Amino acid sequence: MKWRFLISGKLNSAENMAIDEAIFNCVQDGRSLPTIRFYDWEPSTVSCGYNQEVTKEVDLLALKKHGFGFVRRPTGGRLVLHDNEITYAVISPAVGRLSGNVTESYSEISKALAKGLELMGIEVDFEKGSLSSEHQRQAATPCFTSSSKYELSYQRKKIVGSAQVRKNNCLLQHGSILLNYNQSKLAQILPDLTDDQKERLAIYLKRKTIAINEILNVPKSYDEATKFFMTGFEENWVMDNFEIHKNLEAYEFEIAEQLRLTKYLTDEWNQRK
Repeated sequence: MKWRFLISGKLNSAENMAIDEAIFNCVQDGRSLPTIRFYDWEPSTVSCGYNQEVTKEVDLLALKKHGFGFVRRPTGGRLVLHDNEITYAVISPAVGRLSGNVTESYSEISKALAKGLELMGIEVDFEKGSLSSEHQRQAATPCFTSSSKYELSYQRKKIVGSAQVRKNNCLLQHGSILLNYNQSKLAQILPDLTDDQKERLAIYLKRKTIAINEILNVPKSYDEATKFFMTGFEENWVMDNFEIHKNLEAYEFEIAEQLRLTKYLTDEWNQRK
């Protein structure tokens, strides 16, 4: 399979989700190459899963107080704080190595991400358990408090969290790779918690999560780490071909801009539950 690497850098929440969905739509239409995109967020952003009820997940006043953006993802899963990290998106027809079910495709993508971490000097473990759909929908339960099958952890601390959606035999999987910070700051924006409960949750999140640069003696920049992950895909998916693109296609940009304005900037989408 021929793949496109797309390196986007820091974008705001509406731009990031609109671009992922625009590419997803165009891959379904056969207009765009299967894509592996890397990006970050400006400002730091809290995202919720497609099925989550915002008022049970997020204190919107606290969100503004801390200067975090907010967006609803098109994928499932639970609450994530995107804060100086590497986010990846794999957007592809569900064929070839990704032709299996959700768990099997998770495994294939995780192997490539694990290779990138290995090249940095980080040996990770693959989680063996699976979260029930009920657990995935629990209110005010951050994504990084537990792991799904084939997600990646380092010394029992979660380092990558992912979610996937499928449509028309294509998949969009994106995930958060912690680069500089763990998820402890997320405790400050959860609703209906006392200060003591927030403090205890922050300690718990720090104990359960870890970032790349909390492990390495010599920290990696966003650009350096992204190159390792691209190499991880190239070395793990050796039968595939990869090329780097700097920009979206014009038609992708047009679709993304429409989605940004009519969907991902609106309360109708972001706060629909």
